[in-house]
Amino acid sequence: MQQPIELDFKSLDDLALGVALNRVSSYSLPEISLNRLGPIIEGLSVSENWQSPLWERPSLKSGRFSGLVNDTINGKTRTQMSGAPLGWICADQIFNNGGWTGFQIRISAAMNAGGFDTRTKYGVVAMLGEFRSNIAEHAGSFAGSVVAFCMDDSIFEVVVADRGRGVLQSLRDNPKFADLDDAGQALRLAVSEGVSRHADSRRGHGFTPLFKGLANRFSHIRLRSGNHALEVFRTSEEKPMERISQKAENPGLFVYARFDRSKPIA
Repeated sequence: MQQPIELDFKSLDDLALGVALNRVSSYSLPEISLNRLGPIIEGLSVSENWQSPLWERPSLKSGRFSGLVNDTINGKTRTQMSGAPLGWICADQIFNNGGWTGFQIRISAAMNAGGFDTRTKYGVVAMLGEFRSNIAEHAGSFAGSVVAFCMDDSIFEVVVADRGRGVLQSLRDNPKFADLDDAGQALRLAVSEGVSRHADSRRGHGFTPLFKGLANRFSHIRLRSGNHALEVFRTSEEKPMERISQKAENPGLFVYARFDRSKPIA
């Protein structure tokens, strides 16, 4: 009998690679429990082209995240209450100004209830707005887009994801990167100042607002596009540690950030 899986990034990476290499059948997965926001959204995306995607598996135990899973798959955002610890907005409302304003109110209320300081709250809201704009300008498709947050005890998670063309294909629009063929290098470039799909450097700031606006405030950042992930970890007041690694193919761009309320702020 297969052991149940509590889905986190490590188990998701292993599972996705196993399916990609035909070492694991997506039809015969063990029971999978969903307890963390980031792996859930990435799992829905990375399994999209599996013979049997995660959301079709009867062994998937989505619990309190069932509404999020259903809405993300269907691209429809259900009505949600302000102050709830879990919230999301899907492709049907992300670019509706009224819908987006309502989402910003919900995420601010959740962070207030979780005891996060004003600077972190404003930084998170600004970051989400930056990546919302990125979807509109670079993704090439709104389908499958989702922005979500989850407050759980002292941990606050936020995710922005799309299933567009991804960072590598986007950067190739810039003649300077027309021959770029490595998704890992594309992610490194994307977090560099002045890099964009536009040849005019004044129009590109990469993803540096993510790092600058939230410097010394995050615990874990994960960017996922194509067959690579770029991650930054920070513990206590140590210098952040960056890691880039090859993964199974993932469509579009996935952005994750985790904040620990108990973490000292430098």
